[in-house]
Amino acid sequence: MMNKKILPVVSASLLGWTLSQASVTSIPTWNYSGGVYCYAPVFTASDQTVDLNGHQSGFGAMNLTIFTDTPTDPTLTVNNSINNTSSFAWTEYIVSVAMNQSISINSAGVVAPAGWTANITQPGAPVSGVYTGMIDYLGGTPVSIFPALNSTLNFGYQVTFSGLTSYSLTESANPVPEPNALALLVAGGLFVGGCTMAKRRQAETRLPA
Repeated sequence: MMNKKILPVVSASLLGWTLSQASVTSIPTWNYSGGVYCYAPVFTASDQTVDLNGHQSGFGAMNLTIFTDTPTDPTLTVNNSINNTSSFAWTEYIVSVAMNQSISINSAGVVAPAGWTANITQPGAPVSGVYTGMIDYLGGTPVSIFPALNSTLNFGYQVTFSGLTSYSLTESANPVPEPNALALLVAGGLFVGGCTMAKRRQAETRLPA
């Protein structure tokens, strides 16, 4: 369990985002899966933002239901504050954003740690009715293992969508370790696999003819 309160959520104003007068009215249901644990999202109607706070040990996803009072081009700012509870520091963080309606992704950025950049790939043609785009966040100061200094990734982006008044948005996130850490993980996996193989061979040679 986490005893330390997570850092303040990403502010849209800090990233210099232009807030939309979109008509998102509520985000009534949410859930998470995989290596992500997410507290209840906080939706603020006045500036059309939703703040997602939680921690992450590996690949995982968060799902939101979004209601609007008009189907005409609402824009939602999604702010994330995620503690690194994995076994390695993060130097890259790949986020896919999927929705059941055509979307555009804009204004992606990281407030903390320092030095991160964001590359956006807009959704292409839908697959089974789902539009999926990607944001590749690149460090920068690595996100260390919680609760060390710089162990919370504060990032965000905007999504603009239209055509309905009820939407389902899924944010899937895959943290990437430092190259040295990745090499150690691979080496550790090979070592364990080699030991298992050796034990099996030893057991086979002991079997009576």
